[in-house]
Amino acid sequence: MFRKLIDLYRKFCDFNSAGEKEANMVSHLEEYLSFYQTLEEPGYAVLITGEWGAGKTYQVLRCIPEKDRYYVSLFGVQTVEQLHAEVMAVASPKLSKVSSSVSQSSEKVAAVGGVFALAGLTPSVFNAIFMRDIKPDRTLIFDDLERSSLTTKDLLGVMNLYVEHRKFRVVAIAHDDKLASDFLQIKEKIFGQTIRVEALVDEAFDSFIEEKLNRRAKDLIDKYREDIFEIFTSSEVQSLRILRHVIEDVSRLLRCLTDKHLSNYKAMSELVRLFTAIDIETRMSRLNRDSLSDRQGGIMEYHSKAGSSKGEKPEKPNLMVANERYNSIDLVSSLLSDDVIFSIFFGGRYPEEKIQACLDSSSYFIEPSEAPPWKVVINFDEIDDSAVEAAREKMNRQFAERSVTNSGEMLHIFSLKMMMVEKEIETGSLEELAASCMVYIDDLLKSGDLPPRGTDWEWYDGFTRSYDGMGYWVSESAADHFKAVWDHLIMAREKALENQIPKIWDDLKILMLTDAKQFFEKVSPTANGENQYAMIPFFNHILAEEFVGVWLGSPKQNWRYISLALANRYSHGRIEHDIKVEKEWAIEVYNELERRVAAESGFQSLRISRVIPEVLRELSENQ
Repeated sequence: MFRKLIDLYRKFCDFNSAGEKEANMVSHLEEYLSFYQTLEEPGYAVLITGEWGAGKTYQVLRCIPEKDRYYVSLFGVQTVEQLHAEVMAVASPKLSKVSSSVSQSSEKVAAVGGVFALAGLTPSVFNAIFMRDIKPDRTLIFDDLERSSLTTKDLLGVMNLYVEHRKFRVVAIAHDDKLASDFLQIKEKIFGQTIRVEALVDEAFDSFIEEKLNRRAKDLIDKYREDIFEIFTSSEVQSLRILRHVIEDVSRLLRCLTDKHLSNYKAMSELVRLFTAIDIETRMSRLNRDSLSDRQGGIMEYHSKAGSSKGEKPEKPNLMVANERYNSIDLVSSLLSDDVIFSIFFGGRYPEEKIQACLDSSSYFIEPSEAPPWKVVINFDEIDDSAVEAAREKMNRQFAERSVTNSGEMLHIFSLKMMMVEKEIETGSLEELAASCMVYIDDLLKSGDLPPRGTDWEWYDGFTRSYDGMGYWVSESAADHFKAVWDHLIMAREKALENQIPKIWDDLKILMLTDAKQFFEKVSPTANGENQYAMIPFFNHILAEEFVGVWLGSPKQNWRYISLALANRYSHGRIEHDIKVEKEWAIEVYNELERRVAAESGFQSLRISRVIPEVLRELSENQ
């Protein structure tokens, strides 16, 4: 039988190709379903598959007009009888109304046997009546198969009933790949044709911008239609739902920009492609917070591990895997900084000023005469040689004069100089240059111009592997040298803080004597207050005897706050981890306090013993 149908289908295709409608205007789905509609008793069903969100239902319903179909959604269907009732509702409305009337007549009867229990009618009786009267005069479309509770066996049994016994044309739409796979394993029994639907991107694009956007937004989005299409195609995603989100998101992004930005077509084209790619990748959960928190650093870390690995190479990070899908954009591009990407894709916020600042720092908008020299050099691809050379010379003067003290800018200068040595733009070796960079840092430390480390625990996050929205230019061969310089900078800034400890201690002594509550907030982590030194180990540089002397020399109403400050500072295991170097000092303070208790008498001795933090006592006992 199928051989005859195939011959008939070929004749039908030949007829269509000779008609007025051109073949390239007719999709494979339209062509086949048009043929299928001409069959009176096909004896087989058609299975429609495709990517999630590709618009399968929309395309099928467009191919088969309402007057020629019975459309049944299986959403929420739990039993075979319920599925037959759904078919009854669309194919035999009169019988369905009778069923509904019966259902409404008696709550008690319905509870016993459902709508069919009244007057001795059962589901099987109603189904039998329905099956006797139903006519296969339309195509029966089953949708949302995976959203019912029916087993694959039951679903196929129902479809087989309508195909084999009731002589229907049946089209089944499978949105779930596993369900489609289960069907295809036994398709010879029921399905005579399987058609995989591709998303109608052009048509959907037009529909989305007409439906959602105002006139100005439509014009802007349409201007970058090809950029969005290119990235969407490269992503290998077929979901029109994703495309719809992308169009809305790109429109929102473009609203954040000024006319200066929007008038630069090349900049906007790259921005739209970068944004679209990241939008798709995050919506598909192929990139997450970890993948995008430090894009440049993640790539550097992979190359560093791959270069030092003697055996099997480490697994590529998800960002590198995603980047390989796109030929026209680099997902590590600094056109949008990491923190802007985080705000948009994980916070739902579009920080207008930061987005504009990212663009202004790019080669598309930078003014070489006004920008920091490193920004000009790092954007050399699209800046005139004369401007780049002038910036390089100025950057080298800054290096010689030690005039740059900001860590992020320093690291950009260091990495760019390494790049220039590698490319023989400048002379020397990476080893010599790394040593010169360390001397630069040491000179700043000696002169007092190197900023001390920050007061929060992860104080270097702002310049770890990128700064000012741009990753450091570090190749695989330069990675170890750059890491050594970075480590040296961190140690130097910690030393710079150590150099300030005498001044810090002088300030804290004043607070212990005059405002112990503020001392508590300065040196221990609290929900309120500045907590400036809460995570910085520095008390170990102060004599325990001197600290206790200031403590007990302060007004007695201040003692409790000072005690609470130490208790809070060393609680929750911090003394074993974050500020472990203070452990011996804390024990020395405890011993000094116990010595004072023994040396005093009366209320003074009792008073001192009552303010000794329990955490200090435990440290002493467990040493």
